[in-house]
Amino acid sequence: MGGMIALRRHPRLAATALAALVAAAAVPVVAYVIVPQLVRSTLVEDLPTATPVSAAASGPAASAGTASVAAETLLQGRLVRISVADYGSGAIRIVRVGSERFVRFEDVDIAGAPDMYVYLSDRTDGKPGAFVDLGKLRATNGSFNYAIPASVDLASVRSLVVWCRQFNVTVTYAALGSG
Repeated sequence: MGGMIALRRHPRLAATALAALVAAAAVPVVAYVIVPQLVRSTLVEDLPTATPVSAAASGPAASAGTASVAAETLLQGRLVRISVADYGSGAIRIVRVGSERFVRFEDVDIAGAPDMYVYLSDRTDGKPGAFVDLGKLRATNGSFNYAIPASVDLASVRSLVVWCRQFNVTVTYAALGSG
């Protein structure tokens, strides 16, 4: 009660307190909603290709008429919208090309945020859980790839998570199922 009386006697103090409260509320909104719109980028790259081992061993002349090895989809899913600020759309595929495996982002649109990383997770709820860190998100829009280390057991992978380390939050994720 004494605080209210002090504010009535000192209107400048009340105005200053109100301004500080509004500023405190505005900082997270600006940092989490407006600034991320400025950190968006686009990358479009093809899926890597592999040549058959027999063509590679026979030399360039023999491989001129040989087609490259087709990509086999092992797992796939779609990015989801979590909230107004945390969203993604587009397809995610885990593919095998020859003996290598890749995560393929296809025609994605992901919310902009600082310090985003790509994880292969053992959970399906959008949380990292036990994860494999594939590195920083290369772009927020487009189609691009990440190599998957040979040591990763795909039998334990249930989702792909795009994680913002600065705010400790999932930006989007895709539950992965059989391709």
